[in-house]
Amino acid sequence: MRYSTNLLLAVLFLLAGCGSPKVLVSTFKDNAENAAAQGNYTDAVEAWKQYFNQQPVEETEGTSFAKAAETAFLAGNSELAVNWFDQARYKNFSSAEMYSTLAKIYRSQENLSKELSALEYYKANFSENSDEINNRLFEIYSEIEMPEKVIEIWEQLNDFSKNNLNNQKAYFQLNEKAENSVVCDSLSQIILGKEPENVASLEWNAKKYYWLAENRYQEQMEIYNKNKTNKQYKILLNELDLVTADFKKALPYFEKLWKINPGEEYASYFANIYARFGDETKAKSYQKYLK
Repeated sequence: MRYSTNLLLAVLFLLAGCGSPKVLVSTFKDNAENAAAQGNYTDAVEAWKQYFNQQPVEETEGTSFAKAAETAFLAGNSELAVNWFDQARYKNFSSAEMYSTLAKIYRSQENLSKELSALEYYKANFSENSDEINNRLFEIYSEIEMPEKVIEIWEQLNDFSKNNLNNQKAYFQLNEKAENSVVCDSLSQIILGKEPENVASLEWNAKKYYWLAENRYQEQMEIYNKNKTNKQYKILLNELDLVTADFKKALPYFEKLWKINPGEEYASYFANIYARFGDETKAKSYQKYLK
C-alpha cells in the first residue's frame, strides 16, 4: 500500500514537472492576470501572447481577448490592443470599458470617425461615465458641425460641463450660425462675464443693437418720406429716439472691439453711428480708415 502511494506521488510530480497543455495554458493566463494586477503590463502582454498561442481560438472567450486588449493598451501597445479588441468583438463580447478604451485609442491616433463610432456605440449601449462620454461627443459634434446633434447632446450635459467656457463658446458659435438669437443673446452675456474681450460675443451684441437701430431708421425714414405730415413727423421723432438708444447700446461693444482690432473692420459702423447722431467730426475721423 505504501509502495502504491509513493508511486502515485511520483507520477503526479512527473506530470507537474512536464506540464500538460491545459495546465500550461491555465498558467499563462494566471501569469497574465497576476502580472497585470501588479502593474507589470509588458510581462502581462507576453503571458497573454503565450496563452493565445497555446489556446485554440474557437475555445478562447471574448472576455480573455478584452482583458488582454486592456493590458496591451496599458502597456502602450495600441495596435495590439485594437487587434485583440477586434477578436473580442468577433466573439460577440462588448463592455463599457472596451469601447471607452477604443475611443481613447482612436483619439490618440486622430481617427475621428472611428472614435465617434466607438463613443456612439458606448452611449447607445452603456450608461457608465456618461458625463465624460457626452462631453467628448459634444466636442466632436461641434468640431464637425452637426447642429442637431450638438443641441441634443447639450441638453444631456451636466451643469459643470454647461458652465465650461470652451463648451459655451462652441455652443454659441453653432447657434450663431443657426441665427438662434434667443440662445445667443443669453449665452453671449454669460461668456462676456467670464471673458470680457471675447470677440464673437462682443460682435454679436454690437451688431445686434446696430442693426436694430439702422433698420428702424431706414424703415421710419421711408415711411416719413412717403407721408410727410406733421403727425408722421412726430412719430418719426419718437422712433428716432429709439434708434439713438439702440445705437448707444451698440457703441460700448464696438469700442471694446476697436481696442482689440482698430481699423477698417469696425470703422464703417462708427462712421455711420456718429453720422446718425449728427456728429460729422467723429464720423469723418472713422471714415479715414475706410478704403
